[in-house]
Amino acid sequence: MFKVGVTGGIGSGKSIVCNVFRNLGIPVYQADIEARRLMGENDNIRTGLVMYFGGEVFQDEQLNRKYLADRIFSDPDARTFVNSLVHPAVRADFASWVHTRGGTPYVIEEAALLFETGAWKELDYNILIDAAVETRIKRIIRRDGLERADVLARMASQMDPGKGREYTDFIIRNDVNDFVIPQVLKVDKIIRELALKKS
Repeated sequence: MFKVGVTGGIGSGKSIVCNVFRNLGIPVYQADIEARRLMGENDNIRTGLVMYFGGEVFQDEQLNRKYLADRIFSDPDARTFVNSLVHPAVRADFASWVHTRGGTPYVIEEAALLFETGAWKELDYNILIDAAVETRIKRIIRRDGLERADVLARMASQMDPGKGREYTDFIIRNDVNDFVIPQVLKVDKIIRELALKKS
């Protein structure tokens, strides 16, 4: 079974693309969602977050996502610390999840920081979702209700998607006039054929 990464800058439409793969019967591990779950459940991560950020990082035993996001998007050191705490746990959780997914030619890991963390090296193929910067900004403002300056700060905290092209096996364009489904079907067909040859 192949492990395939799907990544792209914030607002590129990773979730939309992954939903198409999911409808084709491909299991999708959403690393960012699982990271939030682990931050709430994993005692080592919780302790580390409280020691670094103080007790207000949790409210009523729940992760204070807005507080944490404000801190890590404005402070590179805080972001590095959180990544060093959370990403090893996500890697281990993904490995366990993969073992429970038999009978499928491949699985997908959807992750915003696939290239930044080096996780792409552990995967068989990587897909970059690409969209124009202005398209991404408008999507995030509409989706999250953020101010433009906040969106730009979040985008600046991620690696320029263009720099990830050298690690990418497939690129799916998800801009205003792009049709995503035919592109996903093409990539799915190629990976299924490669998986069949491997088996």
